[in-house]
Amino acid sequence: MGRWGGKVKTSTFERHQWEDQDLVFVQEEYQEKDALTKEMDRELSLAPPSPISLAHGVIDQGPTWERKLANSMCKAVSYILPMIFILVVFLVACNQLHTYRPDVSSVTLHQSIEPHTPFLLTLVLMTAPRKNGVTYIKQTLTSYLDNFPDETVDPLYSRIQIVVYTHFTDFEGYDEAKAYFDTIPKARKHVKWARDEGSEKNQRKHLVSAIRKVGTAEDTVYLGIMEDDFPFCAGGWQEMLNTIHEANRQVPDHCGVFVATGGSGLIFKRSVALTASFILEGDVMSHERGERTPPPDISLQNCMLGKHDYCASCSGTMVISKTLLQGHLGYNSSTSGEGYHRSQFQCGWRHPFNGSPVVHTL
Repeated sequence: MGRWGGKVKTSTFERHQWEDQDLVFVQEEYQEKDALTKEMDRELSLAPPSPISLAHGVIDQGPTWERKLANSMCKAVSYILPMIFILVVFLVACNQLHTYRPDVSSVTLHQSIEPHTPFLLTLVLMTAPRKNGVTYIKQTLTSYLDNFPDETVDPLYSRIQIVVYTHFTDFEGYDEAKAYFDTIPKARKHVKWARDEGSEKNQRKHLVSAIRKVGTAEDTVYLGIMEDDFPFCAGGWQEMLNTIHEANRQVPDHCGVFVATGGSGLIFKRSVALTASFILEGDVMSHERGERTPPPDISLQNCMLGKHDYCASCSGTMVISKTLLQGHLGYNSSTSGEGYHRSQFQCGWRHPFNGSPVVHTL
């Protein structure tokens, strides 16, 4: 319509021009939509694959090789882990069977080691006053006697005895312990009490006196040096007997068996123990001259190892237990003044010599 309300006539040329313009607009719109679609497709192709959604029915269209790799790894793990577990169980079982050793019976041990010698084993329990009056005799000796049978007659235990030794005239802890154990039948039967007069705190002299006093008076196959603060662990006593039995079976020329640490658990053949007393006596004289000497427990260990000229025949014959068969109560109250942490050198600890090529671990 015209400006004044009338109709406006259009020419054929104008209509064609408008139609051409409409066609251009439509083509441009299609091009924009096509460009937008391509841009969205490109962005989707770069985005990480979405997980499977069961709720909306969408399935991940990620790369097929990734899914195959994940499935393969899951299958491999499901097979490998059970196989590893079975293998570990098998190896542990084989190790237990290989290392299993039944306890030696009292009859076997009695009959297999010099049955005509009056005593098979004499354990010398060394005791001396400690700082602050601490004493461990009762607890330690009880751990020994708990392993003795209540029967009045036993072939093996009639050949095992304990000698509690001190060279202190005034030692209240010793007197109290003796009075206590004198009331216990097993103690009266299997425990002897030996005392030399004196007051000098000299561990070397103490050991020399004990070894010679007991070693010359008792006809025994073994003479063991024990300290009063080293009680036997649970099962330790029987394991000591097992180790002694295996030592005679596998290393017949051995000089001794070591089942603990320091100066305790050194179980010598009696003649070797007497020889060791001369080494200690020489150390006493060297120390008095101001010369440097090893601690007494090291001197005893070196004799059993065959490192001293007097004990050269013992080289390569020491027998030890796999683990320590005695705990240590006096870790902080040693008569020498030395100490260490309460968790060190206790029951179950690997024996310090275990793994050494010059000893036999049985």
